[in-house]
Amino acid sequence: MQFTTDPPAGWPNPRRSAARILSAVFLAVITGVIALVAVASATTGDYLEAIGFGLAAVLVAHVTAIGVISLWRPRPAAGGPATGVTDQGERGLAFAYARLPYYLLAVTVAVVIVLAAGFAVLMATDGTGGALAVVGAVTAGFLGWFLVVLMRLAPGTLVVTPSGIYHRSLVLEHFVPWDAVVDVLAREGTDPWITVKALPIDGTRQRRHTGRLHAFEGQALPFLVARSSWLRANTVPAYQAVKYYYDHPEQRAELAKSRE
Repeated sequence: MQFTTDPPAGWPNPRRSAARILSAVFLAVITGVIALVAVASATTGDYLEAIGFGLAAVLVAHVTAIGVISLWRPRPAAGGPATGVTDQGERGLAFAYARLPYYLLAVTVAVVIVLAAGFAVLMATDGTGGALAVVGAVTAGFLGWFLVVLMRLAPGTLVVTPSGIYHRSLVLEHFVPWDAVVDVLAREGTDPWITVKALPIDGTRQRRHTGRLHAFEGQALPFLVARSSWLRANTVPAYQAVKYYYDHPEQRAELAKSRE
């Protein structure tokens, strides 16, 4: 499906800086150093230390990858949008989140959980680190809960329907009826995003799966925001669809005819 609305020229092109590029290079070097230490520990027979440094290398490598992909401009999606449903089963055009960022974040969190749990066990068996063992256990438990929520909602999606716009992000579900929308903007930045400026009127729905602990999307409420780092290839098509149906309310009925 083709839309007549185009985003600003060059959008969504993440803003690069020398600091961001040097940080990515520095983390890549650190990853290599830690990996070498892990190999050296394994060759000397210190396998517990090797495992610890190996996990640390995996952690830093994935953090590095998160930083690197944030510097890429997403490629346009191939083909037209898919069909999806909202939290209440209303059908519309769906623009799914990319899976690579989920993989990188999930592995990063999982490794931290393992390291925190291992630290808690070591402190508990040491006999003198009871308080630190509790800190490690609480950290592992909290991150484990967060990871479960993240995976239960994955992958995120933005669905454009006849009645409004539904967005399921990392830890938030948000629905904005068309009557609440006052503007649709393509925002620039280090992580470009779509902003749907909206009023908090009846018909708006919000479900914060982590309570007061919310990400960028939750901080923008009642506006609906979707970041290019998660939509990736679907960033431009999603913006075009939302903007088109905001500007052409007479065309919204056709969204009900979407089929899988």
